[in-house]
Amino acid sequence: MKTAAANAAGVFALLVLVVLGSQGQLILTGVAIGLAVGVTLLIYLGPDRLGILALLVAVFLSPINGLKVGSGNVTFADFAYVAGIGLLLPRMLQSTSKMPRLYTIGVWILVLDALVVSLLSPIALVSLLGFVRVFYAIVIIPVVMHRLRMGFHLLNAFAWAFVLGQIVSMAKGTISYGIHSSVAGGRGVGWTTHPNFYGLGGQLAFALLVFLFYRTPRQYRWIVVGAAVLCALSVYQSGSRASLLCITLTVLLWPVVERTAISVYVLTSFALVAAVVLNYLISTAPEGSSLARLKGGGTSQGSNQARELLLSQGWEKFWASPIKGNGWSDILAYHNAYLEVAVAGGVFAVVGFVFVIAAHIKPLFDEPVPNRLAFVALSYAAFAAIGPTVYDRVLWGALGLVFALHRTPDDPVPEDELRARPEKKPLPALRSPGRIR
Repeated sequence: MKTAAANAAGVFALLVLVVLGSQGQLILTGVAIGLAVGVTLLIYLGPDRLGILALLVAVFLSPINGLKVGSGNVTFADFAYVAGIGLLLPRMLQSTSKMPRLYTIGVWILVLDALVVSLLSPIALVSLLGFVRVFYAIVIIPVVMHRLRMGFHLLNAFAWAFVLGQIVSMAKGTISYGIHSSVAGGRGVGWTTHPNFYGLGGQLAFALLVFLFYRTPRQYRWIVVGAAVLCALSVYQSGSRASLLCITLTVLLWPVVERTAISVYVLTSFALVAAVVLNYLISTAPEGSSLARLKGGGTSQGSNQARELLLSQGWEKFWASPIKGNGWSDILAYHNAYLEVAVAGGVFAVVGFVFVIAAHIKPLFDEPVPNRLAFVALSYAAFAAIGPTVYDRVLWGALGLVFALHRTPDDPVPEDELRARPEKKPLPALRSPGRIR
């Protein structure tokens, strides 16, 4: 039955192609090809498996926001997300799993605040449409990933999809512009629209690899380490000082959070390598690299001046309306995500936003099995203080995976995923001195 239906769909699509091709409609021909492939896959795979495949493609394309339709802001990752969510909607509506309470409280604060702020704004509709982008990223993507209830291997596949997307972005940028040159003062841009997006993708992929390190058999962990080196190199190419500092912060906090021998070993190795090569790297770093910009080279002087000016303008705008905000029409302007949310929605909005981010970080401290996907949230929480991104798919393609991890008390847990703690040995019992003779 499936074969017959697939053949019928293929024949129909072929007829459409013949008609459209004869009229020279190249765009319509491309649409027809896409529909034919989509219908055929839907028949063979079914809506659930095809929906999951579409979401995998969406996560893979998330760090490649330079692959988009025309000159607008709509990327192919957006199309894949919409297709995947649409196909999986019946399955997700049947799910009864609930999001963490702190996250839910934060979302309600954000939504109610946005409604009030937008209604009070002179451009209410524009403000509401601006918040829709934030709602899609902060609510829709995490809830969808949570309700999929992924198994062990599928969740690993989603994490690897983002990492591979970043590596492909790095390869594309290197091929197009060379390893040290790009379109923004010598800064690498990868397959993105801005070096900061390229750096953000690298730092989030690096954090995902901490999670994958514990989920990978020991004989294959060299693959994870190699991917981490490539992601760190992409941050170096991007010239993003914020992302470089966030990767360093992740490495430094890893042993503090884990308190295990292997995390201490990683920190020690990192410190030794840094001590040996850091001075050389700084002295020979290309002009647009993150190390060169960290010491004041390249375009860093102009960036510093622009950042200070934008922060000054942002604080001035916030204090002019700290309660009701200024609307969500344009929030990506101040190089500080917390300040941008505060300017848009006022004090209550930034409280809700902090609750949402804190809810993503909290699972990192679960015992005895932590959710190490939360390293992504920890990395972003630091970036948000010096970076402008609130809702871009580069961010939420990775951050949206944090709540995708599900565990029940009966689930077997690999020994490597357990967070080892030194066992407290009971004190020896005090022996009675006996009767003195």
